[in-house]
Amino acid sequence: MLVFALAVFTLVAVMGLGLIFDVFKGSASSKTFACLHGGFALFGSVLVILAALGGDSRVWINIGMAVVIIVLGGLVSLSRHKGKPAKSLAVAHASLAVVCYLILAYIAFS
Repeated sequence: MLVFALAVFTLVAVMGLGLIFDVFKGSASSKTFACLHGGFALFGSVLVILAALGGDSRVWINIGMAVVIIVLGGLVSLSRHKGKPAKSLAVAHASLAVVCYLILAYIAFS
């Protein structure tokens, strides 16, 4: 299940690259694309939660980090909606997501 979650998060990461490039270019992102990014991230998170509930206690760190990542993503979305691109929030969101992804990859393949 964790390898499937990692595959989903790989798609989320690629989508996130497109979104963060839009933030730094100052162009508007498709709301549909941003919602798909969030939806796939939610699906991947559910897979990780199911793995944790199934007895894999190693992923609880990812679940805790995901809460912060989700909050930061929501703040990025809110700031973009208000017309004030928050580059620092986007960088914090992406950076923490990369760390979380790497930890998940380590856990999934060890």
